Amino acid sequence: MRSGNIGVGACASTLDGEVIYAARNRVSDRDGPHGEVFGSSVAHAEINVLSRLEFRRYRDLVLTTTLQPCLQCAGAIRLARIGTVRYAGHDAYWDGYHDFGKLAEREGRRRRAMARIGPRDDELGVFGLLISRFRRGNPRLVDGFDRELRALGEGQVLDFAYGLEDSGELDHLLTMEVDRALAAVWPRLQAAVAWLA
Repeated sequence: MRSGNIGVGACASTLDGEVIYAARNRVSDRDGPHGEVFGSSVAHAEINVLSRLEFRRYRDLVLTTTLQPCLQCAGAIRLARIGTVRYAGHDAYWDGYHDFGKLAEREGRRRRAMARIGPRDDELGVFGLLISRFRRGNPRLVDGFDRELRALGEGQVLDFAYGLEDSGELDHLLTMEVDRALAAVWPRLQAAVAWLA
């Protein structure tokens, strides 16, 4: 978020937790590491992780991401044949887009389905959603996307995010390391768990 992007990150790791590569959303960046996409609507964290991995050697990898993958990322994950995807925050807007069996009979017959772990139903799950719902870095929220998210039940999370922005607290939180920022909003995250239940 400090760079003006939506606060989503991802990493690929082995089954025992060794991180192979980590990346972040770079849609608003003007530059980025070699091999990553930046300055484009396709420059999502999951895409940037996958772009750094060798071709189709992923069945034993775990892709962990802040937020439930969108349609683009779900498609890339499927093509990459990632073995397990886990995510913290539930994204009602993209819920169900991972199910390619509905699109093609062949997908429904796949021998080895991808394991999905998530969303978390705790404070970290709320935090994963919250950091993607600030207007800063997400111009779609200003252009009417807010209405769609409210219709999907995210009104209280949006109000929480906008309150942090409008009060200036978000600017203060962005000066902190993630663990300190989490601690600062933890009591409100605890209350927010009930909103998404």
